[in-house]
Amino acid sequence: MDRENDMQRRVVLPMMAAWALLVLQGCASLGSSYEKPDVRLANVEMLRANLWEQTFRLQLRVDNPNSRRLPIRGMRYQVYLNDVRLATGVSDNHFTVPAYGSEHFDLTVRSNLWRHLGDLTKLVDGRQPIRYRIEGHIRTGLLFGSTINLYEDGVLDPAQLSF
Repeated sequence: MDRENDMQRRVVLPMMAAWALLVLQGCASLGSSYEKPDVRLANVEMLRANLWEQTFRLQLRVDNPNSRRLPIRGMRYQVYLNDVRLATGVSDNHFTVPAYGSEHFDLTVRSNLWRHLGDLTKLVDGRQPIRYRIEGHIRTGLLFGSTINLYEDGVLDPAQLSF
């Protein structure tokens, strides 16, 4: 029995120490030099619309200012156009943004803009700039990922959108 316990200690303790070092290294890799990625709305495309529901494709761009790749493992979001909530939802998109690189990804969202349809139509027809805001969080990493809080806002030029 003692020989078995001694063998387990020789094998298990070094494995636990190695595991702890990996965990600490993963935490250290998100240290003070880590910069939050930039997420921007690149395009809005209306796919379908009827009286009760509209389906949009939002194209988002993630810019990674860090020296290591950034694995994205999902997100929770709310999207606003001119302070009108366009969509709320979750996405399980998995992709990796290269170090010092950018990656585009699409979100298909459904909304009921019936009560705001007139206002949005005027915005698009008038070709006025449209303010947008994205709030939520992004889940990163593989095993020991972190959550990045997301708040981005900007202005879209309707002439460059696929409405």
